[in-house]
Amino acid sequence: MKESTSAEALLFEDNRQIKSLKKKKKKGMGSHQSAHMETDIWLTDPKIIHANGVFDLDPCAPAHRPWDMAKVHYCLPQNGLLLPWFGRVWLNPPYGNLIGRWMAKMALHGNGISLIFARTETSFFQNYVWPYASSILFIKGRLHFYTEEGIRAPANGGAPSILIAYGRENVESLGDSGIKGHHQLVNAARVIVVGISPTWKSVVSIVIDRLKGEAALQQVYDIAQLTAPDKCANNNHWKETIRRTLQEEFQRIAKGVYTHKRKPMIEQSSMF
Repeated sequence: MKESTSAEALLFEDNRQIKSLKKKKKKGMGSHQSAHMETDIWLTDPKIIHANGVFDLDPCAPAHRPWDMAKVHYCLPQNGLLLPWFGRVWLNPPYGNLIGRWMAKMALHGNGISLIFARTETSFFQNYVWPYASSILFIKGRLHFYTEEGIRAPANGGAPSILIAYGRENVESLGDSGIKGHHQLVNAARVIVVGISPTWKSVVSIVIDRLKGEAALQQVYDIAQLTAPDKCANNNHWKETIRRTLQEEFQRIAKGVYTHKRKPMIEQSSMF
């Protein structure tokens, strides 16, 4: 039986995995942040957040917290992967198998700052950080995180951390934050093009990139609905729009399967 990849199935699987994590006592990185302690929820040092200004949304915040990360918080049982993102986002995603989905949505949104471990060798980093980040701040030393009661963990996070900026405003914010480390510009221009309200071509392009360069029509529907639910919800004919975008902007390589359109080779004319 073919495994379902619909947004509803993904939501069910996300919640199942999160509940499973809560039942276990783990060392290392769990949901949100962990510092080698027997709990899954750890909060970012508020100094890190405040040094980067005010954020509009934290899409995966703990329900119980001693300080706010943003003006609006999505908390369990809400699923921030399926809810619309808006404004300037602070993203400290749950660490585990779902981190790639969070980073893909951040790449699509294109406006905010994300805090993760510097796992540059991972597939999610290669697919959704390097191609879309505007800049990266490699933080000096290792961060300490906090409990839901606001108590600083005695041990550090166990790995180096980075702050990733998406969009020009957030590049400037990291540069002016005063946080010690090395601030490296990446490719701001491409992220600004993706922007806060991406085009359908941008949405489909990210889906095809995520699926290693080619995607079936149903896969495009499923992942577009996951990564851009607000865009789909606001268009009653979003499936027809995606089909038209694929036909006009991408190349069909098999029945119902598409890839990026190859650029035509420029033929040199003879000088004689």
